[in-house]
Amino acid sequence: MSITVSVRPLQLGDDAELAGAYTVESAATSHVRAGWVPLGESARLAAWRADNGWHRLLVGAFDGTDLVGVASAQTAHDTPDTCWVDVVVHPRAQRRGVGLRLARSVEDSALPDVSRFVASAYRPTSAAVDELVEGFARRLGYQVATTETVVELDLVHAELQAGATGHPTAYAISTHVDGVPHELRAQVGVLKGLVDAEAPNGELDWQPTPVSVEEYAAEIALAQEQDRTTIESVALGPDGAVVAWTGVVVAADAARAAQIEGTLVLAEHRGHGLGRAVKVASLRACREHGRASRVRTSSDDENVWMRRINADLGFVPVESEVIVHRRR
Repeated sequence: MSITVSVRPLQLGDDAELAGAYTVESAATSHVRAGWVPLGESARLAAWRADNGWHRLLVGAFDGTDLVGVASAQTAHDTPDTCWVDVVVHPRAQRRGVGLRLARSVEDSALPDVSRFVASAYRPTSAAVDELVEGFARRLGYQVATTETVVELDLVHAELQAGATGHPTAYAISTHVDGVPHELRAQVGVLKGLVDAEAPNGELDWQPTPVSVEEYAAEIALAQEQDRTTIESVALGPDGAVVAWTGVVVAADAARAAQIEGTLVLAEHRGHGLGRAVKVASLRACREHGRASRVRTSSDDENVWMRRINADLGFVPVESEVIVHRRR
Protein backbone atom coordinates (compact mmCIF):
# COMPACT_ATOMS: atom_id res chain seq x y z
CA MET A 1 0.00 0.00 0.00
CA SER A 2 1.38 3.43 -0.93
CA ILE A 3 1.68 6.25 1.55
CA THR A 4 1.28 9.96 0.96
CA VAL A 5 4.70 11.58 0.84
CA SER A 6 6.11 14.89 -0.29
CA VAL A 7 9.39 14.90 -2.21
CA ARG A 8 11.80 17.82 -2.33
CA PRO A 9 15.53 18.49 -2.69
CA LEU A 10 17.64 18.39 0.46
CA GLN A 11 19.96 21.29 1.18
CA LEU A 12 23.60 20.15 1.22
CA GLY A 13 24.49 23.04 3.52
CA ASP A 14 21.86 22.09 6.12
CA ASP A 15 23.43 19.94 8.85
CA ALA A 16 20.08 18.81 10.21
CA GLU A 17 18.75 17.68 6.83
CA LEU A 18 21.89 15.73 6.01
CA ALA A 19 21.95 14.19 9.49
CA GLY A 20 18.42 12.96 8.84
CA ALA A 21 19.51 11.57 5.47
CA TYR A 22 22.40 9.79 7.17
CA THR A 23 20.02 8.21 9.69
CA VAL A 24 17.72 6.93 6.95
CA GLU A 25 20.63 5.62 4.86
CA SER A 26 22.15 3.81 7.83
CA ALA A 27 18.84 2.21 8.83
CA ALA A 28 18.06 1.11 5.27
CA THR A 29 21.52 -0.29 4.59
CA SER A 30 21.80 -2.11 7.91
CA HIS A 31 18.44 -3.73 7.15
CA VAL A 32 19.80 -5.54 4.07
CA ARG A 33 23.55 -5.86 4.81
CA ALA A 34 24.21 -7.91 7.92
CA GLY A 35 27.22 -6.68 9.87
CA TRP A 36 27.59 -3.53 7.78
CA VAL A 37 29.41 -0.71 9.55
CA PRO A 38 28.66 2.80 8.21
CA LEU A 39 31.03 5.68 7.82
CA GLY A 40 30.74 8.08 10.72
CA GLU A 41 28.17 10.82 10.29
CA SER A 42 30.67 13.63 9.78
CA ALA A 43 32.60 11.55 7.23
CA ARG A 44 29.45 10.77 5.25
CA LEU A 45 28.35 14.39 5.24
CA ALA A 46 31.80 15.41 4.02
CA ALA A 47 31.44 12.99 1.08
CA TRP A 48 28.07 14.46 0.10
CA ARG A 49 29.47 17.98 0.22
CA ALA A 50 32.86 17.30 -1.37
CA ASP A 51 33.93 19.51 -4.27
CA ASN A 52 35.77 16.72 -6.06
CA GLY A 53 34.60 16.65 -9.64
CA TRP A 54 31.01 15.49 -9.11
CA HIS A 55 27.67 17.25 -9.41
CA ARG A 56 25.34 15.98 -6.65
CA LEU A 57 21.67 16.30 -5.89
CA LEU A 58 19.96 14.80 -2.84
CA VAL A 59 16.19 14.42 -2.64
CA GLY A 60 14.16 13.48 0.41
CA ALA A 61 10.75 11.85 0.81
CA PHE A 62 8.78 13.11 3.80
CA ASP A 63 5.83 11.51 5.54
CA GLY A 64 4.55 14.65 7.17
CA THR A 65 7.67 16.07 8.76
CA ASP A 66 9.45 12.70 9.02
CA LEU A 67 12.18 11.94 6.47
CA VAL A 68 11.54 8.35 5.31
CA GLY A 69 13.61 8.09 2.11
CA VAL A 70 16.58 9.62 0.35
CA ALA A 71 17.77 9.47 -3.25
CA SER A 72 20.84 10.95 -4.87
CA ALA A 73 21.86 11.75 -8.44
CA GLN A 74 25.60 12.04 -9.01
CA THR A 75 27.33 12.88 -12.29
CA ALA A 76 31.10 13.12 -12.68
CA HIS A 77 32.41 16.07 -14.65
CA ASP A 78 34.47 13.77 -16.89
CA THR A 79 31.52 11.46 -17.69
CA PRO A 80 28.61 13.87 -18.16
CA ASP A 81 26.54 11.23 -19.97
CA THR A 82 26.24 8.99 -16.88
CA CYS A 83 24.22 9.67 -13.75
CA TRP A 84 24.59 7.39 -10.75
CA VAL A 85 21.32 6.96 -8.89
CA ASP A 86 21.07 5.74 -5.31
CA VAL A 87 17.81 5.21 -3.42
CA VAL A 88 17.31 4.24 0.22
CA VAL A 89 14.05 3.98 2.13
CA HIS A 90 13.68 3.53 5.87
CA PRO A 91 12.53 -0.05 6.63
CA ARG A 92 9.26 1.16 8.14
CA ALA A 93 8.31 2.88 4.86
CA GLN A 94 9.43 0.24 2.37
CA ARG A 95 7.17 -1.52 -0.15
CA ARG A 96 4.87 1.49 -0.31
CA GLY A 97 6.06 3.12 -3.53
CA VAL A 98 8.44 5.58 -1.86
CA GLY A 99 11.54 4.23 -3.60
CA LEU A 100 9.92 4.36 -7.03
CA ARG A 101 8.89 7.96 -6.55
CA LEU A 102 12.33 8.98 -5.30
CA ALA A 103 14.06 7.31 -8.24
CA ARG A 104 11.87 9.10 -10.74
CA SER A 105 12.40 12.40 -8.94
CA VAL A 106 16.21 12.34 -9.17
CA GLU A 107 16.09 11.06 -12.74
CA ASP A 108 13.87 13.99 -13.71
CA SER A 109 16.37 16.35 -12.08
CA ALA A 110 19.46 14.96 -13.83
CA LEU A 111 21.74 17.23 -15.83
CA PRO A 112 20.80 17.77 -19.50
CA ASP A 113 23.76 15.82 -20.95
CA VAL A 114 22.86 12.64 -19.03
CA SER A 115 21.87 9.82 -21.39
CA ARG A 116 22.18 6.86 -19.03
CA PHE A 117 21.28 6.14 -15.43
CA VAL A 118 23.34 3.61 -13.48
CA ALA A 119 22.73 2.19 -10.00
CA SER A 120 24.31 -0.48 -7.83
CA ALA A 121 23.10 -2.45 -4.83
CA TYR A 122 24.49 -5.01 -2.41
CA ARG A 123 22.68 -8.04 -1.07
CA PRO A 124 23.80 -11.09 0.95
CA THR A 125 23.18 -13.57 -1.89
CA SER A 126 22.68 -13.66 -5.63
CA ALA A 127 19.10 -14.82 -5.01
CA ALA A 128 18.44 -11.65 -3.01
CA VAL A 129 19.95 -9.63 -5.86
CA ASP A 130 17.57 -11.30 -8.32
CA GLU A 131 14.62 -10.45 -6.07
CA LEU A 132 15.67 -6.80 -5.93
CA VAL A 133 16.07 -6.60 -9.69
CA GLU A 134 12.70 -8.17 -10.43
CA GLY A 135 10.81 -6.40 -7.65
CA PHE A 136 12.24 -2.91 -8.02
CA ALA A 137 14.82 -2.21 -10.76
CA ARG A 138 12.87 -3.65 -13.68
CA ARG A 139 9.78 -1.71 -12.65
CA LEU A 140 11.83 1.43 -13.28
CA GLY A 141 13.08 0.17 -16.64
CA TYR A 142 16.57 -0.81 -15.46
CA GLN A 143 18.37 -3.88 -16.80
CA VAL A 144 21.28 -5.79 -15.30
CA ALA A 145 24.58 -4.49 -16.71
CA THR A 146 26.87 -6.77 -14.72
CA THR A 147 27.32 -8.49 -11.37
CA GLU A 148 30.21 -8.50 -8.92
CA THR A 149 31.16 -10.51 -5.87
CA VAL A 150 32.34 -8.76 -2.71
CA VAL A 151 35.14 -10.61 -0.94
CA GLU A 152 36.73 -10.06 2.44
CA LEU A 153 40.14 -10.84 3.90
CA ASP A 154 40.92 -11.55 7.56
CA LEU A 155 43.87 -9.19 7.66
CA VAL A 156 45.03 -10.32 11.11
CA HIS A 157 45.63 -13.94 10.09
CA ALA A 158 46.37 -13.57 6.36
CA GLU A 159 49.75 -14.91 5.23
CA LEU A 160 50.18 -12.33 2.45
CA GLN A 161 52.83 -14.09 0.42
CA ALA A 162 54.07 -12.20 -2.62
CA GLY A 163 54.10 -15.38 -4.70
CA ALA A 164 56.42 -18.27 -5.45
CA THR A 165 58.82 -16.15 -7.50
CA GLY A 166 58.01 -12.67 -6.22
CA HIS A 167 58.21 -9.88 -8.79
CA PRO A 168 61.02 -9.41 -11.35
CA THR A 169 63.97 -7.40 -10.04
CA ALA A 170 63.54 -5.03 -12.99
CA TYR A 171 60.56 -3.53 -11.14
CA ALA A 172 60.69 -1.51 -7.92
CA ILE A 173 57.71 -1.76 -5.54
CA SER A 174 57.05 1.10 -3.13
CA THR A 175 54.21 1.88 -0.73
CA HIS A 176 52.94 5.32 0.24
CA VAL A 177 50.57 6.67 2.91
CA ASP A 178 48.19 9.54 2.16
CA GLY A 179 49.44 10.15 -1.34
CA VAL A 180 52.18 9.00 -3.69
CA PRO A 181 55.03 11.48 -4.36
CA HIS A 182 53.92 14.46 -6.42
CA GLU A 183 56.07 13.49 -9.40
CA LEU A 184 54.13 10.20 -9.70
CA ARG A 185 50.59 11.53 -9.31
CA ALA A 186 49.86 12.20 -12.97
CA GLN A 187 50.96 8.67 -13.89
CA VAL A 188 48.97 7.12 -11.05
CA GLY A 189 45.96 9.13 -12.19
CA VAL A 190 46.19 7.51 -15.61
CA LEU A 191 46.21 4.02 -14.07
CA LYS A 192 43.32 4.85 -11.73
CA GLY A 193 41.35 5.94 -14.77
CA LEU A 194 41.97 2.59 -16.48
CA VAL A 195 40.80 0.34 -13.63
CA ASP A 196 37.15 0.08 -14.65
CA ALA A 197 37.76 0.44 -18.38
CA GLU A 198 40.23 -2.44 -18.73
CA ALA A 199 38.54 -4.95 -16.43
CA PRO A 200 35.47 -6.91 -17.53
CA ASN A 201 32.42 -4.70 -16.93
CA GLY A 202 29.49 -6.39 -18.65
CA GLU A 203 27.40 -3.92 -20.65
CA LEU A 204 28.74 -0.83 -18.91
CA ASP A 205 31.38 -0.07 -21.57
CA TRP A 206 33.41 2.16 -19.27
CA GLN A 207 35.98 4.35 -21.02
CA PRO A 208 39.32 5.53 -19.56
CA THR A 209 38.82 8.50 -17.23
CA PRO A 210 42.24 9.71 -16.03
CA VAL A 211 42.34 11.34 -12.60
CA SER A 212 44.08 14.70 -12.79
CA VAL A 213 46.71 15.75 -10.28
CA GLU A 214 44.19 18.20 -8.81
CA GLU A 215 41.49 15.53 -8.53
CA TYR A 216 43.97 13.14 -6.95
CA ALA A 217 44.87 15.74 -4.33
CA ALA A 218 41.16 16.36 -3.65
CA GLU A 219 40.59 12.62 -3.11
CA ILE A 220 43.43 12.45 -0.58
CA ALA A 221 42.22 15.61 1.16
CA LEU A 222 38.68 14.24 1.47
CA ALA A 223 39.95 10.98 2.96
CA GLN A 224 41.99 12.90 5.51
CA GLU A 225 39.00 15.10 6.37
CA GLN A 226 37.09 11.86 7.04
CA ASP A 227 39.96 10.54 9.22
CA ARG A 228 40.58 7.79 6.68
CA THR A 229 44.05 6.68 5.64
CA THR A 230 44.95 5.99 2.01
CA ILE A 231 47.64 3.36 1.41
CA GLU A 232 48.88 2.94 -2.16
CA SER A 233 51.55 0.74 -3.72
CA VAL A 234 53.11 1.22 -7.13
CA ALA A 235 55.53 -0.68 -9.32
CA LEU A 236 58.07 1.32 -11.28
CA GLY A 237 59.60 -0.04 -14.46
CA PRO A 238 63.29 0.19 -15.43
CA ASP A 239 62.74 3.72 -16.76
CA GLY A 240 61.11 4.87 -13.51
CA ALA A 241 57.58 5.01 -14.94
CA VAL A 242 54.58 3.73 -12.96
CA VAL A 243 53.41 0.45 -14.50
CA ALA A 244 51.20 -0.95 -11.71
CA TRP A 245 49.09 0.55 -8.93
CA THR A 246 46.72 -0.42 -6.14
CA GLY A 247 45.14 1.48 -3.28
CA VAL A 248 43.47 0.68 0.04
CA VAL A 249 41.44 3.12 2.12
CA VAL A 250 41.41 2.43 5.86
CA ALA A 251 38.36 3.67 7.76
CA ALA A 252 38.43 5.70 10.95
CA ASP A 253 36.35 3.05 12.74
CA ALA A 254 38.33 -0.15 13.31
CA ALA A 255 35.09 -2.13 13.07
CA ARG A 256 34.65 -1.05 9.45
CA ALA A 257 36.52 -3.03 6.80
CA ALA A 258 39.22 -1.27 4.82
CA GLN A 259 38.37 -1.01 1.12
CA ILE A 260 40.58 -1.74 -1.89
CA GLU A 261 39.94 0.99 -4.47
CA GLY A 262 41.30 -0.95 -7.41
CA THR A 263 44.33 -2.62 -8.95
CA LEU A 264 45.76 -2.06 -12.42
CA VAL A 265 48.84 -3.27 -14.32
CA LEU A 266 49.58 -1.71 -17.69
CA ALA A 267 48.97 -4.25 -20.46
CA GLU A 268 52.57 -4.43 -21.65
CA HIS A 269 53.77 -5.32 -18.13
CA ARG A 270 51.27 -8.05 -17.32
CA GLY A 271 52.29 -11.63 -16.68
CA HIS A 272 55.02 -10.78 -14.16
CA GLY A 273 52.99 -11.02 -10.95
CA LEU A 274 52.90 -7.27 -10.46
CA GLY A 275 49.20 -7.14 -9.62
CA ARG A 276 49.66 -9.53 -6.75
CA ALA A 277 52.91 -7.85 -5.69
CA VAL A 278 51.49 -4.34 -5.32
CA LYS A 279 48.35 -5.68 -3.65
CA VAL A 280 50.37 -7.67 -1.09
CA ALA A 281 52.57 -4.64 -0.40
CA SER A 282 49.54 -2.48 0.36
CA LEU A 283 47.87 -5.14 2.48
CA ARG A 284 51.02 -5.58 4.56
CA ALA A 285 51.22 -1.82 5.09
CA CYS A 286 47.53 -1.79 5.97
CA ARG A 287 48.15 -4.40 8.66
CA GLU A 288 51.12 -2.44 10.01
CA HIS A 289 48.92 0.64 10.15
CA GLY A 290 46.98 -1.24 12.80
CA ARG A 291 43.52 0.23 12.46
CA ALA A 292 41.89 -2.38 10.19
CA SER A 293 41.35 -6.08 10.86
CA ARG A 294 39.37 -6.76 7.66
CA VAL A 295 39.75 -5.69 4.05
CA ARG A 296 37.03 -5.84 1.37
CA THR A 297 37.07 -5.55 -2.38
CA SER A 298 34.91 -6.55 -5.31
CA SER A 299 35.46 -7.51 -8.91
CA ASP A 300 33.30 -8.35 -11.87
CA ASP A 301 32.22 -11.97 -11.89
CA GLU A 302 33.94 -12.34 -15.28
CA ASN A 303 37.25 -10.99 -13.98
CA VAL A 304 38.83 -14.41 -13.44
CA TRP A 305 42.34 -12.95 -13.16
CA MET A 306 41.59 -10.73 -10.17
CA ARG A 307 39.27 -13.28 -8.59
CA ARG A 308 42.08 -15.83 -8.69
CA ILE A 309 44.56 -13.46 -7.03
CA ASN A 310 42.06 -12.56 -4.30
CA ALA A 311 41.23 -16.21 -3.61
CA ASP A 312 44.92 -17.11 -3.42
CA LEU A 313 45.46 -14.36 -0.86
CA GLY A 314 42.62 -15.69 1.32
CA PHE A 315 39.70 -13.42 0.40
CA VAL A 316 36.33 -15.14 0.80
CA PRO A 317 32.93 -14.14 -0.69
CA VAL A 318 30.63 -12.22 1.64
CA GLU A 319 28.12 -10.38 -0.57
CA SER A 320 26.78 -10.00 -4.08
CA GLU A 321 26.58 -6.72 -5.97
CA VAL A 322 24.49 -5.88 -9.01
CA ILE A 323 24.92 -2.90 -11.31
CA VAL A 324 21.87 -1.92 -13.35
CA HIS A 325 21.34 0.74 -15.99
CA ARG A 326 18.81 2.28 -18.33
CA ARG A 327 18.91 4.78 -21.15
CA ARG A 328 17.20 8.13 -20.76
